[in-house]
Amino acid sequence: MRSVATRPDISICIVNWNGQTLLGPLLRSIQAHSQGVAIQTIVVDNASADGSAKLISREYPWVELVKNDHNAGFSAANNQAAARAAGRYLLFLNNDTIIRPGAFAAMMEFMDGHGDFAAVAPRLIGVDGRPQQTVRNLPALGALLDQVLIVKWTRMFRRQYKAYRLRQFDPDRSAVVEQVAAAALMIRRDAYEQCGPWDEKYEFGVEDVDLCRRLGKCGKIQYLATADIDHLGRISSRANRGFVYRAYECGWARYLRKHEGTSAALRYKLLVTADLPLRVVLLAGAAMINRMRGRIEKARDYRDHFTAAGNFLLTGMLRFWRA
Repeated sequence: MRSVATRPDISICIVNWNGQTLLGPLLRSIQAHSQGVAIQTIVVDNASADGSAKLISREYPWVELVKNDHNAGFSAANNQAAARAAGRYLLFLNNDTIIRPGAFAAMMEFMDGHGDFAAVAPRLIGVDGRPQQTVRNLPALGALLDQVLIVKWTRMFRRQYKAYRLRQFDPDRSAVVEQVAAAALMIRRDAYEQCGPWDEKYEFGVEDVDLCRRLGKCGKIQYLATADIDHLGRISSRANRGFVYRAYECGWARYLRKHEGTSAALRYKLLVTADLPLRVVLLAGAAMINRMRGRIEKARDYRDHFTAAGNFLLTGMLRFWRA
């Protein structure tokens, strides 16, 4: 990599929690594919118990390591990294990504040539070798209510939900978009400073939607299909479904109150609360039926979702209503 004794072009901000097996391939890909771009790499470790910090100190001395003595959360750790960043651009990068050749240069070249853009995101390639669907529109209340079963069955908001999900979006085509997955998101420094840091009141999930909404007021967001980054995808999330379920529900409640108003948040909370017992019963039934039919993988998946929803019903509702 080029020396960063002078101001770096890109400051890479990585949050890690027990991702030792992921960090090596990611950091080696950063080192291998900087291709003339001056890179500063910052890893904030959220009190990992798997030796992640020791690995970085031992094998990657060029990485600026911040060691937290507790899990500060995704948003707070990103803000810690951003506070140390010196680059013209801040690239927030998940620890389950791998850089492909030319990705840094392509994103920087686009931003250098388009001063009215606040951010750019690459095309993410999944483990199956296919582009992931990472682009969505910003959601309004109706789109979120379509995922509440007692509302979903009425199909009242199906059109809004489809517009939000943008399933027809072609991941092989570059475009101006409203929202992109923050697994890899490069932001112009002045736009980041103008729109404000990551909102640390989001525990996990939805903070990237909030950030994109604020970034959109500072400039356009570009999805760049000519820059590729591999994305293994939500490994930690799948291992902690109960936490993720609660955090996302609380996150959506906060997002609605912040951007759509108190009334929208209240309606969402009321309907989610009324819907949850029915959801738990249906998930339990689906798990039992699939197990009886010998569909073990499906049964396990439904069981995991049942457990997550049940835990939220029993232990997460107070936090949800306070969100």
